[in-house]
Amino acid sequence: MLLTTPVIWGLTFPAAKLALEHTNPWTFTAWSRVLGLAALCAVLLAVRPPRETWQRGLIPAGALLGCLMFAAFALQSLGLQYTTATNAGFITVLYVVFAPLGAAALARRAPPRVAAICLPMALVGLGLLSLNGLALHRGDALVLACSIAIAGHIVAVSHLVERFSAVGLAVAQLAATALIHTVVAAPHGLHAGQVADDWQLYVITGVLGSGVAFSIQVLAQQRLTPLRTSVLLAGEALFSALASAVWLGERLDTRQWCGVVLMMGAIAISEAQAWRGAPDAASAA
Repeated sequence: MLLTTPVIWGLTFPAAKLALEHTNPWTFTAWSRVLGLAALCAVLLAVRPPRETWQRGLIPAGALLGCLMFAAFALQSLGLQYTTATNAGFITVLYVVFAPLGAAALARRAPPRVAAICLPMALVGLGLLSLNGLALHRGDALVLACSIAIAGHIVAVSHLVERFSAVGLAVAQLAATALIHTVVAAPHGLHAGQVADDWQLYVITGVLGSGVAFSIQVLAQQRLTPLRTSVLLAGEALFSALASAVWLGERLDTRQWCGVVLMMGAIAISEAQAWRGAPDAASAA
């Protein structure tokens, strides 16, 4: 189920890049989150989850996840104004490297030994992909911060989903982030007419990218660890590169492809370590 999420997210990069040509990042993110929440609520009206879904303490938990989602979406949207959709896709998935570090810090234990290999590989790859002289490209730096926020979100979900209903948590986090985005976007204008003109792009980034994909993530993390979740979600980089090449005609040069190979190598090593450390065959599968 979780593998459908990176396919959806891969499509959102070129869609967001095109939508941001016609509006500001705050309006774009607000409408995307509100439409995602509307889609999720429509499903819930049809399914009618049990009353036990809405537990006490769900609002603070949703607020925490919503703040992390807001940070991730805002940083990514700002970054997409200054970098390519392809670069953004590959840099975003560095949460695969960051998530285990965050989980270790929260548990107050030493990070996994594989991090000593993966983190340097990922950073060197990022440099080859993005560095202009000795300065990190502005847009890529913003997307890198987005990746860290997503890693925090993955770690937070893994802890909260043990105490709350996955469906309730999915609704609470999306409601919180939609509210924050709308409040922030209001002074910049909501530009409903422009959004209507680009409605196909908002279906991809909002209904599918927020309402469907993030809900799938929460449901899947009931049975998957943060490390395994981040590895499975990392496929969005490849799907974003493919979608951006076909849709936007974006291409990488030889140096950038070398950086991509290093970054994806770091992700592959993380994946191998996740399987090797699985407590049983079922969880590995």
